[in-house]
Amino acid sequence: MKSLNYQNKPLSPEVLDRIGSAIGEGKISKSGEHIIITPATQADVAAAVKAVMEANGAITTKVAKHCEEDEVVLDFSKMNAIECIDTVNMTVKVQVGCKICDLARAVKEKGFTLGVRPAGANMTVEDWVYSEAPGVGSYKYGTIKDTVYNVYAVDYTGGAIETGYDIIGYYMSGYNLTQTYVASSGRIGIITAVTLKLFPAGVTKSVAYELGGSKDIQKVLEKIAQEPSVKPLHISFNGNKLVLAYQGDEEFVDLDLAKTDEIVEGAAKLEEDLWKGIEGAACMCPSSPTFYIPVKNFAKFVDEAVDAGYKVAGNVPDCTTVAVKLRHNEDAKIDKMVTEAEKLGGRYAGKCSSKYRSDATNAFVKKITDGFLGYKPKEPNFMRKVTPEIIEELKAAVGAKNVNTNGMDRVIYCHDLAPLPKEAGLAFNCIPDVIVRPENVCQISEVVKIAYKHGIPVTPRGNATWGLGGCMPTNAGIIIDMTSKMNKVLEINTEERYVKVQAGCTWKKLLEACMKKGYIIGSYPSSFPAGTIGAWISTNGMGVGSYKYGSAKDNILNSCVVVDDGSVVQTGFDGMGSYGMSYNLNQFFSGAEGTLGVLGTVTFRIYPMGEIRCTGYEYDALAIADPQLQKIVKNPSVIPLHIAWSDYKHFENQRLAGIHAPNVSNVLLVTFQGDADHNDLGEQFADFTAEEFGGRKIAGEVAEHEWEERCYEFRARKVGVGEIPAEVIVPTHNWGEYVDICYQGFDAMNMEPGGVIGVMVDRSTTLFMPYYFKDDELLTGMLPFGFNFYMGDKAAEFGGRSTGLGVFFAWQLDVIHNAPTVKKMRELKTVLDHHDVINPGHVVCGMTRFGINLGKPIMSLGSIMLQTVKKMFPKDKTFQNNLKRFRYNDMEHLKVLDRHHKLGDGSQ
Repeated sequence: MKSLNYQNKPLSPEVLDRIGSAIGEGKISKSGEHIIITPATQADVAAAVKAVMEANGAITTKVAKHCEEDEVVLDFSKMNAIECIDTVNMTVKVQVGCKICDLARAVKEKGFTLGVRPAGANMTVEDWVYSEAPGVGSYKYGTIKDTVYNVYAVDYTGGAIETGYDIIGYYMSGYNLTQTYVASSGRIGIITAVTLKLFPAGVTKSVAYELGGSKDIQKVLEKIAQEPSVKPLHISFNGNKLVLAYQGDEEFVDLDLAKTDEIVEGAAKLEEDLWKGIEGAACMCPSSPTFYIPVKNFAKFVDEAVDAGYKVAGNVPDCTTVAVKLRHNEDAKIDKMVTEAEKLGGRYAGKCSSKYRSDATNAFVKKITDGFLGYKPKEPNFMRKVTPEIIEELKAAVGAKNVNTNGMDRVIYCHDLAPLPKEAGLAFNCIPDVIVRPENVCQISEVVKIAYKHGIPVTPRGNATWGLGGCMPTNAGIIIDMTSKMNKVLEINTEERYVKVQAGCTWKKLLEACMKKGYIIGSYPSSFPAGTIGAWISTNGMGVGSYKYGSAKDNILNSCVVVDDGSVVQTGFDGMGSYGMSYNLNQFFSGAEGTLGVLGTVTFRIYPMGEIRCTGYEYDALAIADPQLQKIVKNPSVIPLHIAWSDYKHFENQRLAGIHAPNVSNVLLVTFQGDADHNDLGEQFADFTAEEFGGRKIAGEVAEHEWEERCYEFRARKVGVGEIPAEVIVPTHNWGEYVDICYQGFDAMNMEPGGVIGVMVDRSTTLFMPYYFKDDELLTGMLPFGFNFYMGDKAAEFGGRSTGLGVFFAWQLDVIHNAPTVKKMRELKTVLDHHDVINPGHVVCGMTRFGINLGKPIMSLGSIMLQTVKKMFPKDKTFQNNLKRFRYNDMEHLKVLDRHHKLGDGSQ
């Protein structure tokens, strides 16, 4: 990490004395030209970083790739503690000096595994978190970016950054700092500790084969990639030998091994144990020249390498990428193989990542670095008014037919689904000046360039299905309507398992297009019939499929993003993983809610569908389902596609509203996806645990019905009432307790409950959506929102929080993060959008048109007042009262009758 005013000279004795007085002289030594600091605490690191950066110096760590003569070097050998192995929340917090082998041994003793770990001897956590290299276990668990929950880092001011949370995921919580610090090589901050996910260990078994050559290995890899359930922990090869390892529940592992034998039918099975010591084997050697090659071109590249005199080994980090390692040919020039790899669509890991990125992307990467290091851009001076001349510029950019200034249309675009009183909109200048409808990324770029030049706010808009004002303008300007024209599925590549789609496309359209080909996308929002690609990615949301495949960000291979000055950033690669590419740009924009750039197109990983099997279990009370839920999350191999729940009030209110609902009380819906044999094992386990804890399996058609209705949670509002969920996330082990908190909250706040529903997000995180009825037309319509604040406060008591920020909850950023972390997010927004044109007024600030900042002090007071006053009002009866005057109770029945009538003979 270098100061922006780095002077390339040694630190003065005065600065060293200052550091020594702060942390102790005994922690400072010299090795050659380098000053070595051996900190014992994060406070030591903070004091050293602050002093060095204030002196316009540079500070790095022993594991950094490059270390210049005058840089201060941090030696973390004394910060090697495993601070907490949390077997309840399935996470581990560890200092970066800890050796991976010690950490793996410690969690194994508790019955868990890290999932993936780096190769090489004596590797430390620090070695692992600063790079995004494949490791042992990457095929199943990904890389460090896929297993990290929280990063503890020191920024250039000595501030203590915490990017996420130790016991729950960092969904919908602002800018994705976690994925930027990881793989940053210490350029933007010094990582001192991390919190990693843990996974139930089960058993690990391996199998090895000898095949006829590279073409045979490629065929095996391609077959495994098309399996809906067979997912090895790890795949490696050396010459013609192939080793695969599986991890999980023994019954599942044995099934995987049997299916692998079928896939590799005809190959010679080897008796030798090639799995033992895999970390130090040639296939994982971190010092060997490494190439990332598409699976489809693996055989071609290997044959070229063998012809050039190399011995070949390597590993397979994902279903479409092979990490090929070359060795034993010191006379050959590697340049020839680099050229060959690039010709085949691959990359050389020894080449600077900037060489594989566009100039615009590299410029944006530099701006990210500047943002983390405190760069202060010059404050622009704009009128920020849309003039007739600007309208003409927009027409020239996207065509006159795609520019709309009609007054009524502009009013329609001034809000999202938030059922706020009209008075709330007065706080913001929310009616846009103009609506543009671009048809491609180039047109988005031209629009943003115009906005940048004149300082005009730009607000990207999907179908406005959120309720926090995410697509609501705060200072008029330009609305970019993404759904009108940019709504197409561009490409489905089943061989390389990706789909490319425009950001204004709905998730339903995307899912259906993939399913027609026999594939599914990993996850999607419950609002998928109307919710759009770019919008849900931008929130870092949770939804259907998240439990198995992660959130949308976890499935992104590449995207085109238009940033503040109109430049187009390419975040990754369509057909391969972005290993060794430094900052994780694929996930950088997730959580920013459209304030750092406009998503144009996105490339997702897709998955062979197999069969979707729905099972459901009924309980006399919802909280009684807790033991079954806890058993499922602790099983190493039972990983349903989706786990959701609905309580008795949810079904009761639907029936009262005249909507068809099954005759059940409290239901836990467990949906599996994969091949029939794996689904059988999953269903058997779910059946057994339900029976063990008093659950009753519901009929298959009822479970199917609930699965089909997964996007229509709030249908009871058809009687003419508002239905608002209080979305919060809480740790999984507190699930049963929080169910009871929901009912207590309904009573304490005098609410009219709609029901308690929600979904499992990951093994450690649950999303609750207790919802209530309200009258949107009453002057007191804001009071019920006190329930949302109440439930958020209760979630915080368990280590959870409310989700999402937008405009109305932007103040929560200061609640859910510490001050240095929030400061860092605001600095990033300032540097990456210094003309303040990309969706201003969202996430990092909530400034009204009157110059009043809706920050933590004023909004916290408002939260307390809403809760207090709401408790004083009588219990809500909106739904109950509307039922009495609802005129359409029999409408659905009458529609059915009307389909069968006798036509007259013309004389009537």
